[in-house]
Amino acid sequence: MKTTENHKRRNLSLINVDIKPLAKLLLTFVIMVLLVFVVYKFNIPNPNMILIAGLVICSALFGYYGGVVATIIMFGYTLFFFSKGNDFITFDLVNRNKVIVSFIGIIVDMIFVCELKRRMDKSFREVRSLTNKLSEDNVRLHEASQIDSLTKIKNRLALRLDYNSYTGKTLAVAMIDIDNFKQLNDQYGHIIGDKVLEATGRLLSDLFGQNNSYRYGGDEFLIIVPDPDKDEFETKLQHLAKNSPHINSGEKVVIANYSIGYLCETESAEYPLRSMISDADDRMYEDKRRTKNTNR
Repeated sequence: MKTTENHKRRNLSLINVDIKPLAKLLLTFVIMVLLVFVVYKFNIPNPNMILIAGLVICSALFGYYGGVVATIIMFGYTLFFFSKGNDFITFDLVNRNKVIVSFIGIIVDMIFVCELKRRMDKSFREVRSLTNKLSEDNVRLHEASQIDSLTKIKNRLALRLDYNSYTGKTLAVAMIDIDNFKQLNDQYGHIIGDKVLEATGRLLSDLFGQNNSYRYGGDEFLIIVPDPDKDEFETKLQHLAKNSPHINSGEKVVIANYSIGYLCETESAEYPLRSMISDADDRMYEDKRRTKNTNR
């Protein structure tokens, strides 16, 4: 599919070659002069049949730049061909009429083909603009589909797409859960709950980077850092635990505490990432059980 689309784009590019105006004038001049040389050299009895082909080609390729130049050259040769003694100005009645008819035909052909070219170019620009916009919209949509709209970090779809990129790497994996989040929602409302989730997303993104942070579930978050500095990773987790969000609910300041489980291992067929996530999740619940009856 991509090969076909690229082929079509190349064909459109060939039709709509971006040539500077001066180059269009010069190319038209060269083409028409060559055709005039041919019809003169070989004494073509009806030269306009040949020259009109050049007019159409130049008008179709270069628009009015080519059409006007080709018209001037063709009309000049028409005057030369039909005039007495090739003096450009003396005509008998029959040839004068031929010149008039030829001139009308040349002008009509030039305007018709040039207008088609202008409209085609306009349509091509519009299609190209729409195609570029659609491509940009697709990129934004693709990115948006992988970013959680509330926390502004990656979602489960992004994790599935990123999964293979972690193969065979040493990974620091952490599961993070907001303690008592359901009770927090019930007591203070979903607006406060959403603010806690938003603040958590910002904090994780600041500490570990958006590319390494995932909203794994409702109030569960996953961190995956490839090739980590283990001490630095642990320091950041400690900072996270000590700087949990404080949200002003109007009644009081709501403090969101975290339970955290983590490990640092090498991903392999024997110990795949999904097992590492599961083990980090188990450790997170151990941390939650240890602190269940304590104030944090």
